[in-house]
Amino acid sequence: MRISNTVSKIFIVFIIALLAYTLWSGLSEKGDIEIPSQLVGRTAPEFTLQSFSGEKVKFSDFHGKTVLVNFWASWCHPCREEAPALEKTYMSLSGRQVEFIGINIMDDRKSAEEYIKSFGGTFVNVYDPENRIHLDYGVGGVPETFFVNPEGIITGKHRGPLTEKMIMHYIEDATRYNAQNKELGNQ
Repeated sequence: MRISNTVSKIFIVFIIALLAYTLWSGLSEKGDIEIPSQLVGRTAPEFTLQSFSGEKVKFSDFHGKTVLVNFWASWCHPCREEAPALEKTYMSLSGRQVEFIGINIMDDRKSAEEYIKSFGGTFVNVYDPENRIHLDYGVGGVPETFFVNPEGIITGKHRGPLTEKMIMHYIEDATRYNAQNKELGNQ
């Protein structure tokens, strides 16, 4: 009787440990997560928001450029992890036909402004006080990033923090997508 009771306890502890490990490994997954999106291959949703510097930013004003649209929040630890990579990559692409737009969601303005000061923020960052735009893009959490070709077509979506290498890969894909479409159209 005593052996059976001990085996039952060991079995229960094993099951709990297995569930805990499964949950932990699922939540701690990092990096390369390309999320299927119904928006890939479609025109990026239009928006007009105010930047943190007070300017009106309209998405369609970026037509003709490859655009990275990054949804973030100041309280988001993975956003803080990827912020230096976004800033560095943006600076390395300076002078090219590439723009980055950061969209702050589910946040208070003061915390968002402090976040931008901490991480550079040389690219356009806008504030969505009504938390509306992320719904149009189907964002489920932060950070999430969309890549848009110069014609305004979404070519990729990534959930989780990005590295410089990953950003460049997505930017190149968006540019190639554009070039391929032009070649097909000329035949």
